[in-house]
Amino acid sequence: MRGRVCVYGNPTVDIIVTSRGAAVRTGGGVYYTALSLLDEGVKPEVYSVGPHWLFLVNGLMEFKANPSYSATSMVFRITYLDTERVMEVAEMSPQLSGVDEHSGSCYTVVNPVLGEVTPSLLKSVRTKSIVLAGDVQGFVRERRLGPLALRGCADVREVIGVFDVLHMDTAELLALTGSSSKDEALGKLRKLLRDGYVVVTEGFKPPVVVHRGGFEVVGQERVRVRDKTGSGDYFLARLFVGVVEGLPVREAVEYALEETDKWLLERDKR
Repeated sequence: MRGRVCVYGNPTVDIIVTSRGAAVRTGGGVYYTALSLLDEGVKPEVYSVGPHWLFLVNGLMEFKANPSYSATSMVFRITYLDTERVMEVAEMSPQLSGVDEHSGSCYTVVNPVLGEVTPSLLKSVRTKSIVLAGDVQGFVRERRLGPLALRGCADVREVIGVFDVLHMDTAELLALTGSSSKDEALGKLRKLLRDGYVVVTEGFKPPVVVHRGGFEVVGQERVRVRDKTGSGDYFLARLFVGVVEGLPVREAVEYALEETDKWLLERDKR
């Protein structure tokens, strides 16, 4: 893959609780997206805000391209109960500002975790992006401490049409569209799209690709592992690479699924 690649979002400190016990890891959309790109041999420019020490620990300091740092981290407590995931926000890092934006043209991934990329910054980034991919998670999550809550409102729905490629899960889809069923939500989502498409994932089920013309299920049941933290972000980056390299949508999704499942299985062995 040739050309500049710019990635937006704040790193996190994740307290992961599973049947194996608890562990503390660095994470965040920007971290797992960058990790996936690096596995592809792509060195990204990272536009992100967090403590200086966190970028040293998670290995992103080498790729950080903007000048801003902060005293606080984004801290999540993530508990896995069978197939359910419960998330709590323990600490928040600041939002990115205009000085944290790239100049010139870039292939761009915007992957915030909790409102650190505002809709206005996103629209500005769009004007300088050859291809813009992203995850809706950081736009539908309420920016507050405590149990993670999702929201759907006009300013959030507006960002949907900005992306060429967008990822969300079923819970985010339902919150975004204010729907009571997945089929109803998929129909509403189609009307929000312009020329891009959305990949909707739901646990171990095959994802659904949505575009203005309709939607289709792609791939097979996903690999089953105890800890899927970061899988959506890793998947998004591989999907982004496939799209930039010219793969048809279905092939790009299947490629991203295969690579993400390999990564999850390898991590699960550790």
